[in-house]
Amino acid sequence: MSLARSPTGLFLYRAVVTIAFLAVSPVWLVGLLTRPELWKSRIGLVPRLAARTAGQPARVWIHASSVGEVRAATRLIEEMRQKRGVEIVLSTMTSAGHSVARASLREVGHFFFLPLDVPFVVARALRRIKAEVLLLVETELWPSLVFEAKKRDMKVAIVNGKVSPRGLKGYRRFRFLFEPVVRMLDAVLVQSRRHMVNYENLGVPSERIAITGSTKQDLQPRPDGELALRRKAGWSSSEIVLAAGSTRPGEERILCEGFVRAKASCDRLRLILAPRHLRRASHVARVAASFGLAIATLSGLRAGPSKPTKNSTGAETGGGIDVLILDTIGDLVTAYRESDIAFIGGTLSGHGGHNVLEPAAAGLPILAGPSTDNIEDDCNALCEVNALVTVRDSSDIERALKDLTESSEERGLRGGQAAAFFSSRPVASLLTLEYLERAGIL
Repeated sequence: MSLARSPTGLFLYRAVVTIAFLAVSPVWLVGLLTRPELWKSRIGLVPRLAARTAGQPARVWIHASSVGEVRAATRLIEEMRQKRGVEIVLSTMTSAGHSVARASLREVGHFFFLPLDVPFVVARALRRIKAEVLLLVETELWPSLVFEAKKRDMKVAIVNGKVSPRGLKGYRRFRFLFEPVVRMLDAVLVQSRRHMVNYENLGVPSERIAITGSTKQDLQPRPDGELALRRKAGWSSSEIVLAAGSTRPGEERILCEGFVRAKASCDRLRLILAPRHLRRASHVARVAASFGLAIATLSGLRAGPSKPTKNSTGAETGGGIDVLILDTIGDLVTAYRESDIAFIGGTLSGHGGHNVLEPAAAGLPILAGPSTDNIEDDCNALCEVNALVTVRDSSDIERALKDLTESSEERGLRGGQAAAFFSSRPVASLLTLEYLERAGIL
């Protein structure tokens, strides 16, 4: 495809976003004063880097939208630095992703927020970064960014690619815009065959697509060591903890209903609730308290000595903590590692499910609702080895928890199957790196 001028759909998009950017100029002008680090990046004032000289390894711009994408890119970044010596700069969309990336990715030279997808803003950022390669993690199709990168003869690829059925429907609705964009990509490296078919349906030539697996599987093995979250909550190793990760609105009430009924049979049962969005933490705490449960937040426990826990009436419970709310960034993996059972958020709310590989890596039996579009292949495989139990309502959750709390052997067998499934998978980050090298992208 010639890039002398943009296709009609892309031309219209670029015109609209430029007009919109100028129309809302008071917003980003105020942003420059109140949150300069964020808004300088948003308008393309990213770090100004020197051009690479002949013989130097490539400079790679990786975009990982939020915490999940940063985690998915971590092992790949480590391997790229160690084996190829490339210089890496990383952008994120969210503040949470930015914080986690800065704290955990020592191999990255520069961090910034993704510039707005406005033609001259993106062009300014590319001139300042001077990268040769752009890698987009998962499903980050920014039309102006891809177009401007290809105009500069950059290699552009998607890694750990996925497109859910809902996402595919949205992209196809705007096919006039996205089909020209995906045809510009040099490679699309996807998690599974289902995602490969979806990208083909979007218009990506099949010869540019390869299945390399999910890089989110490339986590560290479960460590032996101090149980920090349990200690903070005052829970002993004999207590049985259900960790519900990345929960969505409505799921916490269903979980608490099943948890309370199961707890009547097993008083040692405890619950960790980790909402997908931290801004919902106070609401989640109120939901749990409405069931008469003693609650605490992780941030509160870290701030100082534990205060008496209270239920929805404001009365002190007089006992220990029943429910721990994770209202902090980056602690969900630790929570899984210190728990006994996992629930996958987004599977009861119709959102398609979130990361199922983290609890599998921790060797936990897993509960999940029927909505698993985003993680269907892994869930099916875990079901086949009896590591995952499908639950549709609070009654199903109650039954599953009773079965798993009554038998430590049952928990061990199902958790062992989850861990074995995780360990048997190839290292997706290595396969991704090999393909990028073979394709001449790195």
